Amino acid sequence: MVKINSLKSESGNAYILFGFEAIQARPNLDPYTSTLRTNDETMQVFTSDVHLKHHVRRGIKAYATEKNIAKPEATIFYEKEDEAGNSLDFATRLKLVRAAYSIDSKGEDKKDAFVRCLDLPLFGYVHAIKGENFNVTNSANTLFRPITFHTCEIYSLGRNNAFPTEKEGKTQESAGSATVDSLEYGFFLALWEINLNMLKINASEHKVVAWEKEGYAGWLDILINGMWKAYSTDRYPSFTQRSQFAQFVVGWKPEGELSYENPADLISKLDKKKITSHAEAITALNSILPNYLNGWGANEGNIFASHMAGNCNVNLR
Repeated sequence: MVKINSLKSESGNAYILFGFEAIQARPNLDPYTSTLRTNDETMQVFTSDVHLKHHVRRGIKAYATEKNIAKPEATIFYEKEDEAGNSLDFATRLKLVRAAYSIDSKGEDKKDAFVRCLDLPLFGYVHAIKGENFNVTNSANTLFRPITFHTCEIYSLGRNNAFPTEKEGKTQESAGSATVDSLEYGFFLALWEINLNMLKINASEHKVVAWEKEGYAGWLDILINGMWKAYSTDRYPSFTQRSQFAQFVVGWKPEGELSYENPADLISKLDKKKITSHAEAITALNSILPNYLNGWGANEGNIFASHMAGNCNVNLR
């Protein structure tokens, strides 16, 4: 578990840098499309904030269940399936949240999900019910696309995962024969920005994680530990997710001017652009990460969270 310390300043923005590996995985780390997401010039591989938040939501649910923070069936609002694997639409999801907290029709309020689910104050909410529409701005965002800080190798591999076809006179190929692209190794960096004022506004009326008791530290604890679990102990067993591994996370609340440097630009500081192993990535990060964090205002006095995997030895100070 990642320990979260209190913030010394509670205005402006806080930042989280999350580093994770993908080994022999789809280049875009997305189970829904095989479209390559690469920089054609540098061969850096990137993914989307939607993909990252999808996994973090699952991690938040796992963390909240472990700590008995919220009811499992009502922890995360934006889920495509319920606990039994049944598909959910918006109205059904809202109904299940209300049922979990025994809210009858007389006591219904348009903010029922917003003040009970844990993902909504962090990632925003659009209440799409006729006559009572409202939306909430997300307080936690990735500033740039999560991306490898180095050049990657991508292999095209044949796969055969189904029975042969029955067409007579035809080559008996598998119905599931395909060629997929595999990222051999990539170390991704995802920089998050948390608008502290928006977080307080969104979470001030929450009935499960009370703001008066938990405050900023309580919500950052949910976000960071959910993120860590999603890429460590509670990785999804899919082809894309099972080969992703959390490596480090560091959170800080800066003061003063910032560099606003995109993690993607760190490749320009590497003497050797192509990195193909964990050991090479750690060596490279130790040469460039301290200056990067310093540019974003991180220092010994304002870091509120710092955690590394057992095989990661990166200088985060």
